[in-house]
Amino acid sequence: MGFRGLAKQAATFALFASVSASQLWHDVNRYDAHGNECLYREKSDVVCSRLCVTDLSSCPTSLQPSCPDNQLFCADGECHDECTDDIQAQNPCHCSRSGNKLPSEAQNLVPCLTIPNVTIQQFHAWNSEEDIRIACGAEANITDQSKTVGVWDKNWIGGDIEAVWAECPAAPTPNYKYNESYWIATYAVNGALALLILVWSVYKGFAEQSVRAATLNKTSGAENHRPGSQESIVADSDSNIKGTNEKSTVEKAMLNLPSDSPAGSMNTDSNFAGVLAEGTNLSGYRNHILGTVSVWSIGVCTLLWICLLGVLTADYYGKLPGWRYGKDFSLAFESDYLLLATFLILWGISFIICVSLFILKPYLRNYFRLLTLPADGQYVCAVRPLNEIKVMEDNANKLQRSINTFSERLRTRLGRDKEYTTCPIEKTSEGRIYFTYQCTRYVLDEQTQQYAPYEFDIGTSHRRLIQQADGLSGAEVAYRLELVGPNFIEVKVPSIPAAFVREFVSFFYLYQLMILWIYYVYAYWQVGLVDTGVILLSASIKVALRVQSERRLKQMAEQEETTPVKRDGEWLNVSTRDLVPGDVIEVTTGAHMSCDCVLLSGNAIMNESSLTGEPLPIRKFPVRIDDSHYNVAEAGKMSTLFAGTVVSQVQPVTKSTDSLESDRVLALVRFTGTMSDKGQLVRRILFPNPISFIFNEQMRIVVCILVLYSIFVMIMATYLYKGNSVAIAFYGIFAIAQLLSPLLPAALVIGQSVAATRLRKKKIYCVDPQRIMTAGKVQVLCADKTGTLTRDNLEHYGGRCIDPATGKFVEFTSDLLATDRLFQQAVASCHAVADLNGQLIGNPVDIEQFRASKATIDPQPEYLDAIQTAPDTNLGKIHVVRRFQFVHARASMSVVILDESTGKLHVFVKGSFERLKAISSARSVPADYDEACADLAREGCYVLAFAHKTLDTADPARVGEFTQDELESGCDMLGLLVFKNMLKSDTAQAIAELKHGSTRTVMITGDTALTGIVIARQCGMIPENTRVLLGECKTPADEIQWVDVDTREPVADIQPHLAELGSDGFSTTELAVGGAAFERLCATGEIDTLLFKIRVFARMKPTHKVECVEHHMKYAVTAMCGDGGNDSLALRAAHVGIALSDAEASIVSPFSASNRSVMSCVELLRQSRAGLATSFANFTALICYGQVMSGIVKMCTFYFSISITQNLWMLIDGGVATGMMISISMSGPAERLAPSRPTSRILGPQMLASIGGIVMINWVFSVMSYVWLFTQDWFRCNEQAASEVNLNMWWLLGDNYESSILSFVCTYQVINNGLLVNYGYLHRAKWYKNYTLLTLWAFLIAFISYMLLADPNRVGCAFRLNCGTPSALEKLGYKSPSWYIEPYINVIQHNVIPRAARYKLWGYCLGNMAATNLWQIFVINGPVRRLLQKKKPLRRLKVKL
Repeated sequence: MGFRGLAKQAATFALFASVSASQLWHDVNRYDAHGNECLYREKSDVVCSRLCVTDLSSCPTSLQPSCPDNQLFCADGECHDECTDDIQAQNPCHCSRSGNKLPSEAQNLVPCLTIPNVTIQQFHAWNSEEDIRIACGAEANITDQSKTVGVWDKNWIGGDIEAVWAECPAAPTPNYKYNESYWIATYAVNGALALLILVWSVYKGFAEQSVRAATLNKTSGAENHRPGSQESIVADSDSNIKGTNEKSTVEKAMLNLPSDSPAGSMNTDSNFAGVLAEGTNLSGYRNHILGTVSVWSIGVCTLLWICLLGVLTADYYGKLPGWRYGKDFSLAFESDYLLLATFLILWGISFIICVSLFILKPYLRNYFRLLTLPADGQYVCAVRPLNEIKVMEDNANKLQRSINTFSERLRTRLGRDKEYTTCPIEKTSEGRIYFTYQCTRYVLDEQTQQYAPYEFDIGTSHRRLIQQADGLSGAEVAYRLELVGPNFIEVKVPSIPAAFVREFVSFFYLYQLMILWIYYVYAYWQVGLVDTGVILLSASIKVALRVQSERRLKQMAEQEETTPVKRDGEWLNVSTRDLVPGDVIEVTTGAHMSCDCVLLSGNAIMNESSLTGEPLPIRKFPVRIDDSHYNVAEAGKMSTLFAGTVVSQVQPVTKSTDSLESDRVLALVRFTGTMSDKGQLVRRILFPNPISFIFNEQMRIVVCILVLYSIFVMIMATYLYKGNSVAIAFYGIFAIAQLLSPLLPAALVIGQSVAATRLRKKKIYCVDPQRIMTAGKVQVLCADKTGTLTRDNLEHYGGRCIDPATGKFVEFTSDLLATDRLFQQAVASCHAVADLNGQLIGNPVDIEQFRASKATIDPQPEYLDAIQTAPDTNLGKIHVVRRFQFVHARASMSVVILDESTGKLHVFVKGSFERLKAISSARSVPADYDEACADLAREGCYVLAFAHKTLDTADPARVGEFTQDELESGCDMLGLLVFKNMLKSDTAQAIAELKHGSTRTVMITGDTALTGIVIARQCGMIPENTRVLLGECKTPADEIQWVDVDTREPVADIQPHLAELGSDGFSTTELAVGGAAFERLCATGEIDTLLFKIRVFARMKPTHKVECVEHHMKYAVTAMCGDGGNDSLALRAAHVGIALSDAEASIVSPFSASNRSVMSCVELLRQSRAGLATSFANFTALICYGQVMSGIVKMCTFYFSISITQNLWMLIDGGVATGMMISISMSGPAERLAPSRPTSRILGPQMLASIGGIVMINWVFSVMSYVWLFTQDWFRCNEQAASEVNLNMWWLLGDNYESSILSFVCTYQVINNGLLVNYGYLHRAKWYKNYTLLTLWAFLIAFISYMLLADPNRVGCAFRLNCGTPSALEKLGYKSPSWYIEPYINVIQHNVIPRAARYKLWGYCLGNMAATNLWQIFVINGPVRRLLQKKKPLRRLKVKL
């Protein structure tokens, strides 16, 4: 649509007509650049006001009315056949007034004939009204009007005054009588709604009295509830029934057992598990027809308010259907002012309603339901406290603390510190009541009248578990399925439309969409369309990221297939969805485990990479037939098949001494759904606690600053615009809208989106994109040793046996076949290695140990395993009769083997050299045992000790009679098996990169401290020539003994050593501690003071690793890197966890890398830092854009009564701002980690200096551009004056020099903002490598330069810059354009800047760009910054890297 079409749409736009165009601080067109009065100029086609008299005979002769015969001259100043009342009422001398509003002096006035339009030869712009009167009087032959002619409402007829000019003051604004039909409808609808809500509130109060009374009675005892509130009826976990081996009366009632029935009569125990999150409260509600009608009425009325805005918008353009079509402002007496004022009021009301509904959204629907006891309702509302995770909480200043306190109180007051989830209550086919909350079924306990997840206790002893190997009956399965629900974790991914609705219900989008109404109604719909597109783009980016992440999680979480299940004594193929705790399933090769199971019979090799990140398959063993306690956190883990893992291979065991024999591999279902280990992880991802970063905290201050700035803009609009309040309000809203760009949400996430894409290309996968921002601020990296820093496969180094005759070590040998026979048998059999299609599976140490023995595994064992020893050894075949798996708590494992060649049974024990020394007979341990082991550890060796004894019996069947302690007691030490722990090729480089990036690296290993110290020194974690003190103790109750690992001298006091500082200002001494010493430090509290002095944490159990990571997290953003398995708990606990796993995605940690190297951590930090820097660069660019468009531009707009042309607005909003944001994000990461991390403080010194400097420089150049403009001869006396132009055509208010200068200067500034924020070379690639940005920047600069420097052309005229009407261009010596140009509304009919001045302005704009670029290069990112960092460094965590 062209400008002519726009003019048709807004021809009656008269708001500006009442806006004064006179500038406050200078006289328009009064003086030229040299201080002389402007030369007179001609003004043609000037309309004269009507001359009014009391008697037509007083009219000048030329204006005497003369009508044809039979016609009368009427009060409207025209000849008619008859002067009707309607014609008489159109008297121009009454100035549209009548009745009491018409002054008495004007009642008898009648108009003379119309004076023809005049041409004023000497027109004074500053005295325009007087010039027009003189010219019109001369045209009417009035010789001296100074005394005989007055002005309407100033000088009335009387005395010497014979006539008055009808220069009518502004017509009184028409107003409603408020009895129009649409107002009556409004009163009726809103009054009915208010009455309905009032009636409901009264009824609700009376109806809930009994429930509140019942709640008071119920809570008057031990339970402490708040009656009548949203949290009135609480499912208190303390009152739930805990699982025990004995059933309570309630449990028996739930199992339909008589109260005296013994618990043992059932297959399993069962109970309600009180696992509601701490502080989660439940309330019951039920629908009521009145409440339902009320809430629907609120929705309908809100929609009607929004629709009414649409009706008013359509009426503004004359687009209402029916007889109103084509009539502008028909609903407001054809008054644009009245319609816009009405729209503004309704818009404000609608905005308040929408904001109120947004605030009340969590609990609005339940207010219009009746509160009930949870057991009696149709719905249950779960109220969960949101425990916000604060990352990098800084030492906030007083202002920050005050705002934080206020916002927290406001959040609490509005209920935003809790999550409200309303779930429908359902019934099973048997009538049992339940609801589903966070993918978990909560069942009503009929006895306690409370909801909780139902849990079946299938037993905690091995014998109890094995007794259930016959499976369940069909009736029992149906009963349990009813209680626990289907074994399926449903992840609901919304459709694309639903995802957009979810996105748009946030406050920011609500604010932006309401702002768009102002654009659409204010004849600004083209810019409104552009901004709508920008908002949709922003939302699309966020929706795409979120839906993509949810779909990936859905693929990992949802799983269903068919599996063999034993029920009623028969094997059936059943969907995994129908599995229940207590089911017995057959484990088959290739199956995906959908629940947590206990392996009852046979062996299984499991791929756990997707769950734990463990790169190698894990061998699982059945539980033994004994009364041992089953603990999944310890030894039971090796008998547990976890949901989410894949079965690589199974091996039935038909002959065993201590486990269940079967021709199938059997497993007992333990947990299903979200109760499984995988379910808990998925649930944590689906329903996380919010994460608050520093910029989240400081954003509150930014919002406060922007609000204050918005108020300032409104004040300036009021001061500079001498017009009506509606115009001021609209312009103020425009300014506020530009302060908060609709691209801001996308700007803060696009960096992490690009980083996630780049990480994926590097085979680093992310399941939680929010953690990318956190990874950009990592200060401490904790790393496992084996498989992370060192190679997965240790290298066999040799062995050192003990001479049983002398009890002394023999010489070290690298040839295992040259060692003692028993030692060779121990090495060949004491492990848990399995053969998977020719590939050895098991612990990497076990695999290397088995390879060193050169033995093979018989695929058809008679017992647990059969080992065929190396042919050259003549050791014969070895049968593994019984095996006790490695347990971290024992630090050992053992096997009982049958030597086929001798028929004897042998016990071999393997473990850490400390553990084996403790359980071996003292006589068999050499005197130099500790020293020999320590020497090997100092060489970086991995040392295993072996012990042995021969059983008195040769009957394998009797082996099951012995406990593990009985079998292992009294063993004799055999010797040491030694492996070399080799670094990965790139570990040292990765550690050096991390240190260069100011990231402290710490080792957390289960290996010995001495080995860890050697590896730490080899990889550079511990610097050269650094003293290392090792602290160890036997038990946490003992005092820690510190030893210098190099001199082996004990150290009584470590503080003097720690006080010795090197040239870097840090201690020259590093510490290392063992697991027991770490526990001791935690118990005494010394860990807090020594934490950042300790480099190696050794002999750490999985729980120790978690504690160590959590201690670091208290002081720094902490990352944990491991290869899965024993590291999985610590990976989950850390701020940033990265699992080195071959799996494409693992839910054990936010990140997983298939490139199993510490360099993956370096790459993660590089990309994350770049992503964080990119997000802040976009934020900076958009803030600077807002300051230009709502600051510089708006102030000039207010003062000069000008406007940037509409096409230029669309170019800046839709092209420059959006294009720059996208291209800024294309910047890659820096080649290596910088010594500092990117800022995360919006109000940090770097951000404030950058934004403040750019804004200040731009303001100075903008002001100086006008100072320069006012010195130009071609501008002075050709200034914009509203009295000379048609202000109704607002979209043409750029047709002047003032607007041209503003357009060029601010456009260069906005384009340059993208380049300015691209300089962050510390964390992103060099600025000149962002080819997308440079190409776009160069194109835009060339484009705007062409419009500035070229003579009038089609491009410039499209933007109404350096152009004019054809006649004006011809007068200037240019060719008449062949394209249509909307006539210019200023006096000179063009805004073409002289050629010489154009080049000066171009150079001036380039100077502006150069100044801001120099500020960024030398101050923000250059030598000034480095100097200030040295003199006044920021308060950061100071630790030795």
